[in-house]
Amino acid sequence: MERTVLLYNFGGKRLQAVRKALSPLGCRVMPVPEKDFGMTIGSVLGIHDIISDNKPQETPTFKDEMLVMYGFQGEMIDVLLAALRMGGVGKIPLKAVVTQNNINWSSTELYREIKAEHEYMNR
Repeated sequence: MERTVLLYNFGGKRLQAVRKALSPLGCRVMPVPEKDFGMTIGSVLGIHDIISDNKPQETPTFKDEMLVMYGFQGEMIDVLLAALRMGGVGKIPLKAVVTQNNINWSSTELYREIKAEHEYMNR
């Protein structure tokens, strides 16, 4: 599967800015509708060989922006973040990379985890 950036709670000009900034990277930019926040990350990505359950696991409950990278490693993460900075997107405090550990989490579970980490690191 191609490199994909999942975007949660981005809209309007903000979504356009992210799309424009990332277009030179050739990655897929995928806004995730709120109705899918309870699905596993793997389900949202459409990775059928790891999907354990397509049914939403819980009711989505977050409004913060969150960016989730799939297929990005090492230097490519730095390239993506630099493209966002140079594109004038501004801060996106909640960012994550899809891993074997979190691919079966719901988007809401991932949000809670990285939100807690972000708050801990900024104390």
